[in-house]
Amino acid sequence: MSLTHTRVQRLAVLACMSALAFVLMLFEFPVIPVVSYLKMDFSDLPVLIATWLYGPVAGIIVAAIKCILHGLMYGMSVGELLGVLSNLLSSMSLLLPFAWFLRRGKGSLKRRLFFGGLWATVALTVVMSLLNYFVLTPAYMALWGWKPSLPLPELVAIGVVPFNLIKGILLSLIFGFLAWSLRDWVAARLDR
Repeated sequence: MSLTHTRVQRLAVLACMSALAFVLMLFEFPVIPVVSYLKMDFSDLPVLIATWLYGPVAGIIVAAIKCILHGLMYGMSVGELLGVLSNLLSSMSLLLPFAWFLRRGKGSLKRRLFFGGLWATVALTVVMSLLNYFVLTPAYMALWGWKPSLPLPELVAIGVVPFNLIKGILLSLIFGFLAWSLRDWVAARLDR
């Protein structure tokens, strides 16, 4: 395969993953009633697949494109921008540990997927809990004069932390299943 063909193929895959991530982002649902504004979606699965195929930069590109498309579809209000930014940071905190373990981790693919999923879930939970405590929730409160029914530390502890643990575990399990199912196909196409 020529270098140009490889680049075109990579761009086509990234475009398809971005489009799929955007469509999956539209199907969102609340998981924890206390924080019903936090919604679960599966748009990070194409992000993780792109990361697995081409590395963390490709995953970040797919995550950024899905967030830009979401912002363009729903408008660029300050609230929407906060949501898009938090989604991008969430995707990055999930994909970076996976990228590290998939590229540099030792052992079998199962082992790398397990530890990648474990550390991705931990990173997602820590990063998003800190962001919600110090930046995102206070920004929403200031923008709309919103007063949560619980004090902020409790809201994060019983809402944000469990939500991100559930999200991280679900995405890790589904991605692990997909990666394990596609491993031979990917290995045949990517010199691994």
